[in-house]
Amino acid sequence: MSICVSMLLSQSKDSLLKKVEEIDISMDSPVEAEENLMINTVSFESFYDLLSPAGEWIQVSKEEIDADLNEGEGQSFSSVMFYNDDDDEFLFIWKPSGVEQNWKPFSNGRWEFTTNGWMWMPSESWGWATTHYGRWFNSKEHGWVWMPGYQWSPSWVQWRVSEDYVGWVGLSPKAKWKSETGINSVNYKYKNNSEDWVFVSKENFLNDVSSSSVIPKTQNQSLITNSNQVLEVKSGDNGLVHSGPELNDIEKRTNRTIKPRAIKFIKERRNSFTSGDEVNVSKSDFRKYDLVKGKKYDKPKKYKISKRLKKWFKKKKRLPPKRRDPSR
Repeated sequence: MSICVSMLLSQSKDSLLKKVEEIDISMDSPVEAEENLMINTVSFESFYDLLSPAGEWIQVSKEEIDADLNEGEGQSFSSVMFYNDDDDEFLFIWKPSGVEQNWKPFSNGRWEFTTNGWMWMPSESWGWATTHYGRWFNSKEHGWVWMPGYQWSPSWVQWRVSEDYVGWVGLSPKAKWKSETGINSVNYKYKNNSEDWVFVSKENFLNDVSSSSVIPKTQNQSLITNSNQVLEVKSGDNGLVHSGPELNDIEKRTNRTIKPRAIKFIKERRNSFTSGDEVNVSKSDFRKYDLVKGKKYDKPKKYKISKRLKKWFKKKKRLPPKRRDPSR
């Protein structure tokens, strides 16, 4: 009798645990008060592992990143930068592989209007991470690279809108999130090169975006000159809200009625997909480093080291960090 009761209790416990495991705990993740990608505060171990097969991780210094972003106005990092033996002086960026030669972020996918504003629905299998987290920039040495972040957003882009066209480009690491001010044209003035932008006609804005459907980049400078900047990322009741072209204008130009879809967060690591009146989105949780007891930084299992860092390691006669790719 007691054995049967124990078995029933065990089965009930297993069933309960299974239900608990299926609960989407990411729904409870609050909007961060502040996010500065140049400061290590959380572990990106899941990004390291899941994105490694689709590209390569590169270890760089904060000074290198600041040098790549010197065309933009805003916070400077190199002024307080000095090399020492602490890993928090170095960061990891990710470069995708298998993309077209002239590929750029937010150029393969489509836009979906949600209760949190315009959300990018990527075609790349790894877009679930690089679309909604972190920032992109065009590195002089590495090309387009992505820097991880931990604050979720429908997209991290700024816009330009004219009478007939809509353009967008990924926000750089200089777009620092603060809940009290958000990100807008006042506190973010980074200037991308004209070829970094993606432009489409308003009539095609809701269609799939690809290299064959966008306006040729030779026309970008003229489109930038004759358009207005639109940039507002702010905190709303259900997370970050991202601005973009006016909904009424897009409805009129596409001759479509658009009903905002509610965002539903899921734990499965996959690209966003629509289901009825909802759009299902992968949302990650991050383990924060203990700043009191000291930080032990996670690193990709395989990565290469930038040329500048290699020279620094050689000059200091310091061995590169362990756990790097031995083939590099």
